[in-house]
Amino acid sequence: MVSEKSVAPSIAVLTGPTASGKTSLALELIGKQGIEIVNADSLLVYRHMDIGTAKPSRAEQTQIPHQLIDIRDPNEAFTAGDFKREAEAAIADITRRGKRALIVGGTGFYLKALLYGLWEAPESDPELRKALNELTCAELFQELEKRDPASALRIGINDHYRLVRAVELIRMSGKTPSELEAAQAIKAKSADPRFALWIMDRPNPELFARIDARARIMVQTGLIEETRALLSRFPGARPLEAVGYRETVAFLEGRAPAGRHMRAGTDGLVDEIALATRQLVKKQRTWFRGQAKNAIWFELDRDRDSLLQAWQAVYG
Repeated sequence: MVSEKSVAPSIAVLTGPTASGKTSLALELIGKQGIEIVNADSLLVYRHMDIGTAKPSRAEQTQIPHQLIDIRDPNEAFTAGDFKREAEAAIADITRRGKRALIVGGTGFYLKALLYGLWEAPESDPELRKALNELTCAELFQELEKRDPASALRIGINDHYRLVRAVELIRMSGKTPSELEAAQAIKAKSADPRFALWIMDRPNPELFARIDARARIMVQTGLIEETRALLSRFPGARPLEAVGYRETVAFLEGRAPAGRHMRAGTDGLVDEIALATRQLVKKQRTWFRGQAKNAIWFELDRDRDSLLQAWQAVYG
């Protein structure tokens, strides 16, 4: 890696909690400059998942070219390694065409791969993966919690895919995900100096109001129908476990979260999506504080002038 002192950042990474307004801000900042967006949101890579992901509209994608959107079907895997490879290829292509790249998205493990590199881990073993897939979330979580409490806390008890991968890593390598990540942190002492990491956030009352409004709009504009179609076409697809879709699947199956009062009908669904999104925001902020040590934080819209100065420094 090139020495951090010798390279001024030439690409901004615009990230932050869900619903903070990253995409609309990016479009506003870009204006008519020759800049293209490289998506760093793990759900926007999937086709047919538009409403529940708040995917940029066709008009917005026409206004500013977006890379790494709609490049996989929901039943196809797309890992952090895939993202890093395709993002680097997109950046190289944008540069060859005389344009500039802007990374936009809030998926932490994508950003970590791009900024700090991939941590070494064994490839998946088909037979072991098959056996682990047959275990319940509770069984996997219990095993992971004994070996790596930090990873168990970070993943949670409901993410079957990531629990399987974490337990698989432990059984295959003898090391925990936390140990593997720590080794990578030592190997990559600093972030790739090409990138300036900017975190957009808003005060809780404002952000939570935006979350509530977005959940309501999603349900009103067809999230239930979109989810029903995805279930029919891609049953068991992992992206359907994401916030918004997970609650809608439960709604369609007549399942209500245990021990929680819900309003009737779609109002209850809106409440559940908003609550799950607020919980996701808490996790995202924790990741940003723990991993993004060289980041610059901007509170919208209070720090607009500082943000514009930072933009000018990178993009001129």
